[in-house]
Amino acid sequence: MIVSLNTYLIIIGIFCLLIVIKPLYTRFIKKEESKNDAILLLLLLTIPINWFTPSILTITDCNNYTKEVVLFPTTKDGFKINYGRATYILNKSDRNLTFEYYYYGDNTPAKGEENKEIEPKQNAKVNVISIDYILSEPAESVSTKSSGATKTVLRCK
Repeated sequence: MIVSLNTYLIIIGIFCLLIVIKPLYTRFIKKEESKNDAILLLLLLTIPINWFTPSILTITDCNNYTKEVVLFPTTKDGFKINYGRATYILNKSDRNLTFEYYYYGDNTPAKGEENKEIEPKQNAKVNVISIDYILSEPAESVSTKSSGATKTVLRCK
């Protein structure tokens, strides 16, 4: 099942609200010490849910794209999509796309960081949670507390 990014964010918001409603009600409305405070730890579940819920970027031309989220493993346009830390890029445009890692400061390529060329009407899987710059140019520099940073870029050629 594939949903839009906005629908996914609403689902996650409702999930979080359902987790916190009873402990907050008990603590602030009933004014009681709550044994249910441990339930708030379930909010930590949203972290791996976001990490392992893949997204789909469908590029229609060099200026337009849609971002969707996969709730259950499925197939889209003959491309099998499973759970995992990945973004699937569906290039429906008539131009080549380039997925690149962009290094700032002292950062160097890590193991498994490979740039990809995606031909028109082809699909690709990249092992990142999200792409930092989609169909836009990356910043010349970024500020960080460390000596460097790595960003991801999806460009239209």
